[in-house]
Amino acid sequence: MLRLLSDALRGPAQARAQHRQALLGAPSVEAGVKQLQALCPVDPSGDPAAPIFLLSAGWRSGSTMLQRLLMSDPRVLIWGEPYDECGLVQALANGMRAFRAGWPPQDYFHDGTPPQQLTGEWIANLFPSLTDWRAGQRALFDTMFDVPARRAGCERWGIKEVRLTAAHCHYLRWLYPNARFVLLVRDPLEAYRSYSRYGSSWYDTFPEAPVFTPTQFGAHWRLLADGFVREASALGALLVKYEDVVAGRFDLDELDRYLGIRVDRQVMARKVGSSERGGEMAHVNALERWLLRRQVGKTAASLGYTVQSGSAVR
Repeated sequence: MLRLLSDALRGPAQARAQHRQALLGAPSVEAGVKQLQALCPVDPSGDPAAPIFLLSAGWRSGSTMLQRLLMSDPRVLIWGEPYDECGLVQALANGMRAFRAGWPPQDYFHDGTPPQQLTGEWIANLFPSLTDWRAGQRALFDTMFDVPARRAGCERWGIKEVRLTAAHCHYLRWLYPNARFVLLVRDPLEAYRSYSRYGSSWYDTFPEAPVFTPTQFGAHWRLLADGFVREASALGALLVKYEDVVAGRFDLDELDRYLGIRVDRQVMARKVGSSERGGEMAHVNALERWLLRRQVGKTAASLGYTVQSGSAVR
């Protein structure tokens, strides 16, 4: 009787044990991509596509400024947070978590047998090849971003985003092995100060992931910044601090070499839009600073940022 109740309320013991075992493998986007690369290797040498992914650790961190800079090369179109609240990249990347040792089983894949010969077979699970799985997802990005960029006269496309993590970068690297990644971080308090000036009313994904509070903003910043620092080398990415860019310490020649483009240095002298309207800085009160500091403290410190209890930030 107890077993019947347990199975009805919690599921069969064998299924629960298998689930626990699967979780021990720490399913993740990165692990799924690694599994796919082993099962379906991709040769980057024959792939001419090299999209540019300009990603910042959250909002108000200078990504639009760098987007404008990259687009000063007339060959480049960088889409700005396209359909941002839909979470397209995130949803597709999260699908990678299912790939693990033993899944999908090899006998799930269509082996080329003519369909009419399969009518007497067990075909409840009949998958296209992993090559087709990858090609289908890449075709979505090519159609959505590459085709309209070429229609606009640009041979190179990219995306500027403020929501994508290092895990999402690994997914994009799997789709585009010759992609380039520029990862941008800014002092989290100054980014939040600028963000709050816009009303703190944006979403990571709609409707389930609002970013309305210092805690939510700080958690988002930490998740992205942690991953950027940890995975920049593995991704072959260029990790950039906003403060270095605006202070002229960032080498634009290095940016040109890394991306294979030529940007117009004069763009940096032209400011377009500002959160400091009328020259007045947005105020961040003590409670907001404390809540933000609880989320970002260690990561911010590792990047040289100190969210002080007072108003100063260094």
